[in-house]
Amino acid sequence: MIFNNLWRRATRSLLTVLGIAIGVAAVVALGAMAQGIGKNYGNALGLSNDLLVTQANTYDVIFSSLDEDLDQRIQAIPDVTNVEPGVFSWIVVGDTPYFLIYGYPVGSVAMAHYRIVEGKPVTGPGQIAVGRRGADALDLGVDGTLRVKGVPYRIVGIYETGQGMEESGGVVTLEDAQTIAAKSRKVSLFQVGLHPAADLAQVIQRIEALDKQITVSTASDYQSGQDWTALLQGFAWSIAAIAILIGGLGMMSAMVMSVLERTREIGTLRAVGWSRGRVLRMILGEAVALSLTGGVLGILIGVLLAWAVGRIPGVGAFLEGSFSPGIFVQGLLTALALGLVGGWYPAWSAANLQPVEALRYEGGGAGESSGLLSRVGGQSFRNLWRRRTRTLISSAGIGIGVATLVMLGGLTEGMIGQLNGLAGSGGTGSITVMQRDTADMSLSSLDERLVRMIQGMPQVKSVSPFVLGVISSEEMPMFLIGGLDPNSPAMGHYQLVEGRHIQRPNEIVLGKIAAETYKVGVGDTLSLYGNRYKVVGITQTGVAYEDSGGMLALQEAQRLMARPRTVTFIFVDVKEPAQAAAMVEVINRRFPEARASLSSEFAQNTNDINNMTAMTDAIRFLALLVGGIVVANTMIMSIYERTREIGTLRAVGWRRRRILGQILQESLLLCLLAGLLGSALGVLLLTGLTSIPGVARMMQASWRVEIFVSAIGIALLLGLLGGLYPAWRASRLQPVEALRYE
Repeated sequence: MIFNNLWRRATRSLLTVLGIAIGVAAVVALGAMAQGIGKNYGNALGLSNDLLVTQANTYDVIFSSLDEDLDQRIQAIPDVTNVEPGVFSWIVVGDTPYFLIYGYPVGSVAMAHYRIVEGKPVTGPGQIAVGRRGADALDLGVDGTLRVKGVPYRIVGIYETGQGMEESGGVVTLEDAQTIAAKSRKVSLFQVGLHPAADLAQVIQRIEALDKQITVSTASDYQSGQDWTALLQGFAWSIAAIAILIGGLGMMSAMVMSVLERTREIGTLRAVGWSRGRVLRMILGEAVALSLTGGVLGILIGVLLAWAVGRIPGVGAFLEGSFSPGIFVQGLLTALALGLVGGWYPAWSAANLQPVEALRYEGGGAGESSGLLSRVGGQSFRNLWRRRTRTLISSAGIGIGVATLVMLGGLTEGMIGQLNGLAGSGGTGSITVMQRDTADMSLSSLDERLVRMIQGMPQVKSVSPFVLGVISSEEMPMFLIGGLDPNSPAMGHYQLVEGRHIQRPNEIVLGKIAAETYKVGVGDTLSLYGNRYKVVGITQTGVAYEDSGGMLALQEAQRLMARPRTVTFIFVDVKEPAQAAAMVEVINRRFPEARASLSSEFAQNTNDINNMTAMTDAIRFLALLVGGIVVANTMIMSIYERTREIGTLRAVGWRRRRILGQILQESLLLCLLAGLLGSALGVLLLTGLTSIPGVARMMQASWRVEIFVSAIGIALLLGLLGGLYPAWRASRLQPVEALRYE
């Protein structure tokens, strides 16, 4: 009986299944991609020796920086056979936002890991071997030329390793990699080979005793990106939750409508002896059957989506999914939960129908038509109000998608505003300079000689070199360290609420949030990388990442971050603000390794914000897809319910065009209501989220009118797309057949 009931309304059942399937597909695909990124990135270093030495407490190996002379001290340890320094970095190449660069000594064991299948290995400077997937994405081959940060490199070989992320990069000599990553006399890691009979634990202990800023792990146990994996999995579930909530509310709407439509049938079943429990089990069984069918379909769609994303040129290897039984179990459990939660209220309502009242039910608008609002407003509003339970459930589903778009828009604007005001650089006439073609702004590295050259330009009023680093600790997984010259104009941006600014290398100024997190105040000490710093001041700028970080003297920050003679950003103030745009062009033309922007436009030009925008677009598409199904399902159910009413309207002279317009108006009004409610919900949720102390240090919100216009516009587009087919179907009903409808 359950499947017969569902088959009687095949269109509605199919749309409900699709809504559930998309939610489950999001769980499966995004979960697989998050798991795949962690697995692929963790194995993307081409480890071919026994031990890996990196900088301690770095957020990721990409930020690791060690003195290259350390290899001689490691080599002197008994049982060590070879020490191979390496550089690992992300860069932007063409349309590929994450191109991995590996640098190792020519002829080393680590270099041999990259098995050449065309051409020859790298044998000298100016050469690069490109991975198979990278070569295919960039449409390059042996003897071609690849420009890396403006410098041409001759492609001497194509390599394969069987690891997608490794094959999406390129291998160069150690010296060339140091130049590309701006790591002068620095390396990211050391690969260490040992004698077969070596005491592994003893060797590790001896290496770590060489320097308190290094950590050693075995090559087999090393897995980079653990923090990345946790963040990505949380993000994946957050995105999937949108589709799940919308799909679950769509399920509830469908089942509520099913109960209303079959009121007389359920009354008959109750009259002939069906118990409340049996009715409840029937309706709940239908909901579970729909959801599990959607779950199986969603798993298939999710696998196909993850496979398709993994084939996108340039970024496919980075997003390549990794499937496990747990991901599929999560998908099915999600579907089952949707069926139980979405079907419980309709099942309970059906079980509590009184047989006499149910047998009197005439359909149409009788169920919920009472109240003042049922007699005010236009016809479209009154039609929606007659089924306000269904209308509110459907609006809630669409509103969740709109709220998500509003929240993401607010977060993106907040991030742009904060980044455009780095160290107070957001004023008129300010310019921000960073390294060109950097995949992540925190990886920017500029030779500090560039500071003096820019300072010497006649149009420049002042410059403020700035070093940015990330330290991981138990209290704060991402503790941001800044470095400024104590006499720099930018130092005035950090407004003191207690104490004074830094004057000596052993002093630190903390943001208010960081001070509260670490539970320290002026006069206390803070240990970073084994170095003790006296807290001399507490600052508060209102910028989340600044208030949750710390500030050191420039040279001390360079030493601590192992970045001597390099800076992350250069903030430039020009004498005549009107000449700032012209100065940007001059700096970009004169210094090809740098990229200058007006500070007010800096963030919009970074790879970080571009990736966030792409993510927002993907969520926008997801909300459109799932929301469109909910709208279509709602309007089709409305037509089923009002078949006789529509037949009567056609019989008294309503033309097809008028019927079509009426249904479209209802669909648009439903989505407009959802858009307004969703916008308000998005503002409330994000405001509440950013007020939580632990979250406030990572994000802030900022609003523009365009965010709300876009979100409501998408809601109206949902109404148009979701209502077209139901409206067309209603306009095609024949009066005689419609009047016979029971």
